[in-house]
Amino acid sequence: MPGLSLARLEGEGAHRRWQALHTCAAACGEQARVRIDIDALAFPEAFDSVAVEAMFVTDAGLRPFRIATFDRGAVSPMSKPFGFEAARDGVAGLRVERRLAGDVLSRDVASAGFLGGVHAQLAPGRYLLTLASDAQSARLADVSPPDAASDAVTLRDGSVPPFGYVVFSVRAAA
Repeated sequence: MPGLSLARLEGEGAHRRWQALHTCAAACGEQARVRIDIDALAFPEAFDSVAVEAMFVTDAGLRPFRIATFDRGAVSPMSKPFGFEAARDGVAGLRVERRLAGDVLSRDVASAGFLGGVHAQLAPGRYLLTLASDAQSARLADVSPPDAASDAVTLRDGSVPPFGYVVFSVRAAA
């Protein structure tokens, strides 16, 4: 799906920035179980509906677990942030279904090296999944890292981004 990207927050203080993930090596961790918290999500006017699913490896094959939804026509259009625990090596990736205003359904996977037989090994940290309403991926250099986990994503100039997003945190499970 054009315009889909996954990034991890890197650096400290004024040097924090979103770094695109291209391989599993960029996000491998050591924990046997992780807690994944959906911190913030938003989708602009260009979207009619979005579904984001974490894909898990099971004995019966890949199985989805819905982590974020948006449906402009629903009574409650957007899902709420929440958290869950999972075996670190059971997460196989993220699948995204997106319907733009007046468009047909598009479906794709944000793999970032997490699929194709390679299990995700998410390191503790903050992640940003962006969904553009066109073929252009978000310019990560223009995206401000939020100060608090639940803060909305903004661009460095303070404006609202033209893309949809899901921000999530990963940490070792208790």
